[in-house]
Amino acid sequence: MEAIIVHGGAGIKRNLTKRKYVILRAAKEGYRILQKGGTAVDAVIQAIIVLEDSPYFNAGTGSNLNLEGELEMDASIMTNDLRCGAVAGIQNVKNPIVVAKLVMKKTDHVILSGSGAERFARAMGIEWYNPITERSKKQYSVLMKKVKDGIGTRYFPHLPDILRYYSMDTVGAVAIDRQENMATANSTAGILLKMPGRIGDTPVFGAGLYANRYGAVCATGYGEGIIRLCLSRETLSFIKRKSAQEGVNRALKLAKENNVRCGLIAIDRRGNIGWGHIADAMPCAWMVNGRLDYSY
Repeated sequence: MEAIIVHGGAGIKRNLTKRKYVILRAAKEGYRILQKGGTAVDAVIQAIIVLEDSPYFNAGTGSNLNLEGELEMDASIMTNDLRCGAVAGIQNVKNPIVVAKLVMKKTDHVILSGSGAERFARAMGIEWYNPITERSKKQYSVLMKKVKDGIGTRYFPHLPDILRYYSMDTVGAVAIDRQENMATANSTAGILLKMPGRIGDTPVFGAGLYANRYGAVCATGYGEGIIRLCLSRETLSFIKRKSAQEGVNRALKLAKENNVRCGLIAIDRRGNIGWGHIADAMPCAWMVNGRLDYSY
């Protein structure tokens, strides 16, 4: 029954080869935990940590900077028994997903944000860490020069930008363990040059992710659109009557009808996986019955 699927974000075709090997490693490390009798929660957390630690994704180290050149990160986790935890706009931590897990396990809350989330992380023994890389700072400087020239955007007409498509490399993972427990998790720094304080779909339960007795889902892409559709919850409403793949297909049709560029991964209660996207690429790896597969 053990299965895991991970994605590296619905976005543009860049660094696909480099990202492929990291995504494959994330799937293998998560699956190794499941094979040893570990929980779905531990499997998705480990997979996300691998992706957050890589500079090739918009999560953790090397993430996109906001309009003021700062790094604000979101992460969340949810299980099929409706336990959940998230952080929004957190700074100065290496692995936001670890803090999200602590919110779920150690507090009576669901979401902690900003400086409060960071203070909680310190109280839990999470060390200070600067995830901003030289590559991120260089990218920010180049784009800000263009922004000042007044070039418009696709999704944010009031925020000048030169990108035709945003770098939406939110990372996510979904797993089911041998006790048939399911978990879903994700992590991101959001859209490049976002307004400070902007929160996307990642920590919004029902939008960026959701889990219940029928399955678990994780979304990636244009966060505002995903929130408006409650896309992950909608996907599970389809999975309730269909397989994981059929549910994903139905949800992506809904997203396309509403011009929401995105991707989805899912696992249903029978251990079937589903995935798909309406973007240029969404690198994705999964392991079922010991077999490792990859696509984008």
